Amino acid sequence: MASASVETTAVLTATDVADVIRVVGIDQFMDDVIDGVRCAAEDLNPETTMTIERAGFQYEKPCLGLVEWMPSMELGRAVGIKTVGYHPSNPNQRGLPSVMATTSIHDTGTGRLIALVDATLLTAIRTGAASAVVTDILARPDSSTLALIGCGAQSVTQAHAISRVRPITRVLAFDADPLVAESLADRLPFAVQVEVMNSADEAASQADIICTATTVDIGAGPVISEAALLRPGVHINAVGADFPGKTELPMSVLKSALVVPDEVSQCLKEGESQQLAPSDLGPDLPALVQAAADHADHRNGLTIFDSTGWSLEDLIAAEIVLEHALHHEIGIHTELQHTPADPYNPYELL
Repeated sequence: MASASVETTAVLTATDVADVIRVVGIDQFMDDVIDGVRCAAEDLNPETTMTIERAGFQYEKPCLGLVEWMPSMELGRAVGIKTVGYHPSNPNQRGLPSVMATTSIHDTGTGRLIALVDATLLTAIRTGAASAVVTDILARPDSSTLALIGCGAQSVTQAHAISRVRPITRVLAFDADPLVAESLADRLPFAVQVEVMNSADEAASQADIICTATTVDIGAGPVISEAALLRPGVHINAVGADFPGKTELPMSVLKSALVVPDEVSQCLKEGESQQLAPSDLGPDLPALVQAAADHADHRNGLTIFDSTGWSLEDLIAAEIVLEHALHHEIGIHTELQHTPADPYNPYELL
């Protein structure tokens, strides 16, 4: 691999990202991203770090889906822009991931494209890492039973990340497709007892921590019926809501809980929080981390992380994998953007 220079862009393909994680170790890499998200939230300075509510195109033809962009900036250092496509029918109809993404990193001094990184796997990892950060603050320290409602790709990184902050010994799996739930144990990167359940309520009622990551249709939720069936002190990571009108939790659960949104305006538009008023919400992710000790008492009550995807997580994950890639000489560097001898001559290359 050529050494980096001011004229080149680092390009990390999906294979390169996988090679980095394989070399670093999957547990260590997850720990790095968890620590990165935690530190970014703890040190967040609104005067120097900016995130913008994601925007894009949603459509129903040729199938339900969207392509959107998620920008973030650390002033004087870097801009990260993740472009992501979400098509829930991909796994069953096309054999493709439902989420496919790419992150670009730009130098704020020159605008130069520093890196182009495949972010499909990184999106799942950073989402799990964010859940782990909040779970570590709000879940009881002895929480050992995890319910996964929706057992697709995202459930794997949710379980993995949470296992890094809590002693998970039992996983209760439910999916609308029983075959997906039954295959979960083979997809998890750690050894744990996995029990396939007959319903979402059956799984939720026995859990200390719940992760909802479903592809429930718009208007077809919730996937859990009521707050009364939940154990006292349960913590929920709700990561499946990603469209206006798509929700996984009933109002009785939301109204009984401390609700922590990752990006407030985004959650009010398309997260579980779209069912609530702004005054119903607790601290957002950065505020929770910055005052973690003040929220210890909430471990005895019902808590919810409304996770719609904080764009700064994408910049963090991309920079972590890029740093490891440079260290281990993985990926390529290419003059993707020409640096002309004469910046006033657009035809120089001709």
